[in-house]
Amino acid sequence: MSDPPRSAEEGFGSKKITFWGSVCLNLNNCMGAAMVTMPLLFQQAGWFTNVLMMTLIYVLSTLAGTMLCEAMQRIPGNFEFKQRYEFATTVRHYWGGRAYWLFQILYNLSMQASNIASMIISAQVLDEFVRMIFGRNYALQYQQWPPSIIHASSDPDVPWCSGSVAHGQCSGETLTFVISLGYVICMAICIPFGYLNLDENMWFQWFSFWGLLGFTMVFWLQFGVSLSYDDTVCYDPLNVPYGVTASNMTCDEDPSRIIVDYGANGPHRTSFFVAGGQSAVVGIATFAYAYIVTIPSWVNEKRPDVNINAAVWLPASIGLFMKILTGLLGAWAFALMLPGGGQRDNSDNILDLLLTDAMPAASQYAAYLWDITTLIPGIPVLAIMVRYNLLSGRVCGRFAAFFWGVVAPWIVTMFCYESNVLLVFCNWVAIVVQGYINFVVPALLYRAALLHAPDEHAEDLGRGGAKRRLLDINNDDDDIIGDPGNAPDIASLTDVNMRPTQGPVNALPRSIRICGRTFRINRIWFANFMVIFFTVMSTASIVLNIVEVA
Repeated sequence: MSDPPRSAEEGFGSKKITFWGSVCLNLNNCMGAAMVTMPLLFQQAGWFTNVLMMTLIYVLSTLAGTMLCEAMQRIPGNFEFKQRYEFATTVRHYWGGRAYWLFQILYNLSMQASNIASMIISAQVLDEFVRMIFGRNYALQYQQWPPSIIHASSDPDVPWCSGSVAHGQCSGETLTFVISLGYVICMAICIPFGYLNLDENMWFQWFSFWGLLGFTMVFWLQFGVSLSYDDTVCYDPLNVPYGVTASNMTCDEDPSRIIVDYGANGPHRTSFFVAGGQSAVVGIATFAYAYIVTIPSWVNEKRPDVNINAAVWLPASIGLFMKILTGLLGAWAFALMLPGGGQRDNSDNILDLLLTDAMPAASQYAAYLWDITTLIPGIPVLAIMVRYNLLSGRVCGRFAAFFWGVVAPWIVTMFCYESNVLLVFCNWVAIVVQGYINFVVPALLYRAALLHAPDEHAEDLGRGGAKRRLLDINNDDDDIIGDPGNAPDIASLTDVNMRPTQGPVNALPRSIRICGRTFRINRIWFANFMVIFFTVMSTASIVLNIVEVA
């Protein structure tokens, strides 16, 4: 196999992403739909196991991310990431061609499944937002001949109707094969950004970053306000034909309009531990950090002076704080689990409750815009990374990679946009594949790098093309692993031009000092532990999902 292509002319970006740009990009990638499911999970399972599991997965997944970076750095000649090794080509370097093709397929399946699910959700949210703003929305239906323009129903359960819509009811056939206005807008935004490189997308990522922070803070504020109310369901004579609207309102100070009163909101809604609600904790916690395979593309386009560990750990830490706080405040602000033990309607996603007519307009707009500003900018990023992996592995040329990575998913989604079949398939691909490629494979690659690649200081170091061989490497296993005592001190290099601009990643330190004593860390054993842990967690998540469906 030839070396990966590395020039911008071959379809890649330049090393321009700054430290704060790196924090922005990695935070956007590690956030997503998992956060808005946290409130229900905190009520179902209790706060203790959720906080414990989220924190544990945060630590181990972030280590997996830095381990993957170190495995890339240990590839000969790639200490400063000047060669273009993506996820799949890193697999090829350590495990050979057969493993490469397997993981190229699994990587693309996982990334495209996540992207298609985001396309569907984003387009549906944008459709609802258009209807909310303008009072109407339209789509081209091709389920009946001849194709025709139809308008959206106000009933979210029957969004597209071939007949007239009156009071949320469809007088004709419910249509699922449509191309909606929201879908067209999403596609028109994402495909051009997918043609750009990752470094060229950074202003769009900053837009997403500020939207994520700003609208999440609006949620927290609304949750805080809701704590002062009882959670009630009220009769609303204007909401025909359903007549009810939910969540944390005073029913216009008219007790006769209260249909259901779930009682006062507050911290009492989250128990310490609920034995019967633990089945989803592992799966959601794992899904919440399934972004590790996006890290190689960022590493290849970050500036050389960006500290990898800081740029991975900082956004992951911010993400952990945001997820836990959203889970707690959202769980305190609504009765998501009914007194009989059942689940409240539309409680899977806390945004659905924020979108009810009972909520202030600012909260409703924030819920729509949170989806739009966090999901839509993430679609071209994943598409670019698929394109990069195809190009890096020389699977196809630049324009073919653009078509298969960026355009083809939109074509597939176009024919299944309102059908649940595609979304269910994408969710199962994510459940089956993501745990292994995001957590197990990076730990295995790190292990392989420690065993079979030179120590990081042994690489050719230099700035401006200057090189120096610092260690002679032979085939003895002990020498390959490297003795830290034999490694040269980079600071001792007198010629500043011979010093690397990129420091060693060192995902795990070789030793730590506690109470004046030095303890050596067996990095191979720790990698083995992570492989076993995440294999068990990923397999358990698959089994639990199968049992739930059965």
